[in-house]
Amino acid sequence: MSIDSIIKSLKDYDNSTFPPVHLWNPDLCSNASFLIDIKGDWYYNGSIIGRKRLKKLFSTVLKKEEDSYYLVTPVEKIKIDVEIAPYMITDFHYDKNTKEIVLDTNFDYSFPLNQEHPLTIKTVNKDDFPIVNVRSELEGLVTRNVFYKLIDIAISQNNNSSTEKLVLESFNSFHELGSLA
Repeated sequence: MSIDSIIKSLKDYDNSTFPPVHLWNPDLCSNASFLIDIKGDWYYNGSIIGRKRLKKLFSTVLKKEEDSYYLVTPVEKIKIDVEIAPYMITDFHYDKNTKEIVLDTNFDYSFPLNQEHPLTIKTVNKDDFPIVNVRSELEGLVTRNVFYKLIDIAISQNNNSSTEKLVLESFNSFHELGSLA
């Protein structure tokens, strides 16, 4: 198994669509090592993958089964070690009048912050991280600067009512960002 064989098996799919990985269930390959670190950097057999286009292609064929992530093609399935989340939320667009937030990933995929894509706080190794469901149970880590901007929006929305939680509204859904100090 090599990166070239993965690319060849995906030649029929372009970067604008997500292949039907939920329909693919090939045998697990164990002769390759993939890692996505906390900063969103991808590694193959210990070497960093620098080409964004290649990482973007791989991000379209990710699949989550139980608590594990896999890179899946019609003929191969490779386990990926993911430190926090496979996607990074790097930016967003906010309509102040409608209270609608659209999040952007590091791979040029955008989606609404809503009930289908909730933002939660996830504890990993005793540290809390803002996580959002990007697609098909695949998670995205909200970067620090984006999270701080979302906190500012939540404060301006003043949705905390009588609770001690900071709440962000988007697309008529509510997302707890943490406790108020």
